[in-house]
Amino acid sequence: MRYALPLILVALVVVLLLHHAKGPARAAAEAGPALDKAKAAALQPQLRQVAAALEAYAGERGAFPQDLDDLVPFHLAAADLLVDPWGTRLRLEAGGAAGAVLVSAGPDRAFASADDTRRSL
Repeated sequence: MRYALPLILVALVVVLLLHHAKGPARAAAEAGPALDKAKAAALQPQLRQVAAALEAYAGERGAFPQDLDDLVPFHLAAADLLVDPWGTRLRLEAGGAAGAVLVSAGPDRAFASADDTRRSL
């Protein structure tokens, strides 16, 4: 009984060390999809806000801007709204009869891929 407490403490330290050796990598791998899902949810109100600014700009000037930076500061409060939650700048593309399309590159940060989010204007 004399060595029971030190033995339990040593066993606890070993378990904690093993847990921390595997834990952060596994937690990061599991958090990736959940984090992307949360970022996608945050993207929707951002796209609505930028789309409203684009429509206001077009209503005043008769056309969409050549550069999204033209929206700041009169139609958008800050330029950081022009960057999606993954850190990629939003893009405005001509949409033909639809007018224009606001595009986020999505989690892979590459345009023209399956995970892009597009909002018609």
